[in-house]
Amino acid sequence: MFDRYNRLVNGVRISLTPSTKCNFRCIFCHMEGIYEDAETTMTPEEIERVMRILKKYGIKSVKLTGGEPMLRSDIVEIVKRLHNIGFEEISMTTNGTRFSQLAKRLRDAGLNRVNISLHSINAQKFCWIIGAKTTDGEKRLQYTIEAIKAAFDAGIDVVKLNVVVMKGVNEDEIEDMIKFVKNLGYDNCILQLIELVHEGGASNSEFFQKYYYDLGPVEDALKKRAIKCVTRKLQMRRQYLLPENVWVEFVRPMRNCDFCMNDSRIRITHDGKFKPCLMRDDNHVDFLTPMRNGASDEELERLFLKAVYLREPFWKTKDVQPLDDVIIVHEQG
Repeated sequence: MFDRYNRLVNGVRISLTPSTKCNFRCIFCHMEGIYEDAETTMTPEEIERVMRILKKYGIKSVKLTGGEPMLRSDIVEIVKRLHNIGFEEISMTTNGTRFSQLAKRLRDAGLNRVNISLHSINAQKFCWIIGAKTTDGEKRLQYTIEAIKAAFDAGIDVVKLNVVVMKGVNEDEIEDMIKFVKNLGYDNCILQLIELVHEGGASNSEFFQKYYYDLGPVEDALKKRAIKCVTRKLQMRRQYLLPENVWVEFVRPMRNCDFCMNDSRIRITHDGKFKPCLMRDDNHVDFLTPMRNGASDEELERLFLKAVYLREPFWKTKDVQPLDDVIIVHEQG
C-alpha cells in the first residue's frame, strides 16, 4: 500500500521490549540500560494477530528491535509465529545477548537477517562503550564475536555488524574493522558504520560535541577504493564493496528529505501502538487497548489505516503535497 505522500509501506519495525530494557549501558544511548518491565508489553499471540492483519495490506518484511529483543524468553516463539504468517523477511537488531545459544533455533523458526552491535574489537574499549567492567573485557567481547559466528554457522542469510563511530573512541578502528570482517571469511557479512545522532536536535549538547565524528570523509575515501556501489531503496543508504571483498554500509543522519521520502516502514511500539513517524511521539495510534477490550479485526484494520493516513514526511520539500487518502493494494491469495 501507499500513504498519502505516495510512499510505499511494505515493512514493519516492532519493538519487542521497552526502549529502556537492555542489559547494556552504551554511552551513546540515553536509556542507559534501565530495566523496566511493562504489563502492557504485547504477547506473542497479540503480535501474531496484528501482523496477520497487516500482511493483508502488503507488508512483506518485519524487523524486531527493543530495547534488547533477545531478553524476551519467548523470542523464538515470536519469530516462528511471524514466519508462519508468511513474511518474506524477518530480521532482528541485537547486542548479541543469548544469540549464540539460540541462533540455530531462531534460524529454524524463520529469522533470516540479523544486525549485531560490535562497536569495537578492542576489549577494553568495547566494555567501556557498553558500560561494562573493563576487567571483563575479553570475555564480553568474545561473547559478541561468538554470537556473530553463530549467526553464520546457523545459516542466517545476511549478518550486519553495527558500529556507532565516535571521535576519540573508535574512529581509529575502521580499517581494523574492515580487516576483521575480511578475516571472518563470509560473503554475507556487511560492516555498517553509523554516524552518532544527537537526541532531539540537541547538536550543541556536550556529549554530542565531544564524540560526534563526521563519516563523510570516511565514505569519500572508501568510495574511491570501492569496486562496486549500491544505493538501497530503503532510506537511500549506500553500500560499497571494497577490494578486500568486504561490504561497508553507511548510516548517516536521518534528518533529511531523502530519508523521509524513502522510509517504507511503519513502526509498532512494545506496548501496542502504531508509530507513523520515527521522529514524532505525538501521533501514536493505540491498538493494544482496543484489542484487549474485544475489538474485531475490522476495527483493528481501521486503526492501522488511520496510522498510515497519519504518515507524513518529517522533512520534505515545499512541492511535496499529500493525496486525499491512502492507496490500498491488498495482498493476493
